[in-house]
Amino acid sequence: MDFVFLDVQLNGELGLDIINYLNKDELNFEIIFTTAYGSFAVEAFSLCAIDFVLKPINEDRLSEAINRVLKKHQVSLEQLKILQEVSTTDKIEKIVLSMNEKKIIVNVNDIIFLKADNVYTEFYLNNGIKHVVSKPLKEYELLLSQTTFYKPHRSYIINTSAVKAYQKSAGEIEMNNNFKVNLSRDKKKEFEDIFMIN
Repeated sequence: MDFVFLDVQLNGELGLDIINYLNKDELNFEIIFTTAYGSFAVEAFSLCAIDFVLKPINEDRLSEAINRVLKKHQVSLEQLKILQEVSTTDKIEKIVLSMNEKKIIVNVNDIIFLKADNVYTEFYLNNGIKHVVSKPLKEYELLLSQTTFYKPHRSYIINTSAVKAYQKSAGEIEMNNNFKVNLSRDKKKEFEDIFMIN
């Protein structure tokens, strides 16, 4: 198996621009990105389910990254395209959900809400499908913080564009799929202020 360690910054270009020079058939090797930009790496690479190593490179972290890549399917051209988009804009339109041996690309606007289930996160989509990812909810809180998503409860992150109704007396938010999300007491005023509810 061939590995390529690719730096995010390459003399005025981004290592992510590799997709401009390869077609799907030519992407027949594994990629581990290296970067000195911690905040960028955590957000962008997590969104795209691509592994990375922060510089200065730690030997144990490098070994861990290689072992993880060996266990996963190869990075796809679609993942690299999303990573490129995330790196050049503040607007997040897609996210890669990594589930066991397969990865699913989901439009952010198609997500109704996320629900915590111990160390897993459940994604509920507009088409009625539920995806379960083996990452805790807190990992997605920062990633989606610049979008239309809001965390009304420790166990939920909702797409505010998918809110159908708000039952003030019960402290419940009804989503487009008729699921009712509990609103924490300490979030009630903040939520009502955001949505200008009197």
